[in-house]
Amino acid sequence: MTRTFPILARTRIVVPALFCAAAALFVAGCATPSKPPAAPTASHPAAPDAATLRERHLAAADAAADQYRTCLYGHVARYINLVPDPARLADEAAAECAPITERFHRERQAAILTYTSATDASQQADAATLSLQADGLRVARARATELRALR
Repeated sequence: MTRTFPILARTRIVVPALFCAAAALFVAGCATPSKPPAAPTASHPAAPDAATLRERHLAAADAAADQYRTCLYGHVARYINLVPDPARLADEAAAECAPITERFHRERQAAILTYTSATDASQQADAATLSLQADGLRVARARATELRALR
């Protein structure tokens, strides 16, 4: 004789009922017409102005630059014992941390784009990104050489 627990016996009825109720709500939700977007009110602030956008993008670019440097130095410190050549280690670190420079470039370009043309913004962002990469690589090589000397 098999005994079923009351909880398990009810799940055979409850689960399909819940599924049917969820499906009915989904279908009813899809059938209702969409509402037009509401006008900006006190609860929905208007879009930020150019200066605010510029500051946000610059703050995001600064955060990306800090993250890039941290990534480089962390990579150098982690793999100093595995890679004997400081220059090669710094190059590997730069390759590992390259996606962060892409985010820096995008944020910097978006910040510059708020007050100049797209071409100028792209050129200035390229220059800032190259400067960040060159300085980071230089410092990463120096740090790798320093750590190698301490060993």
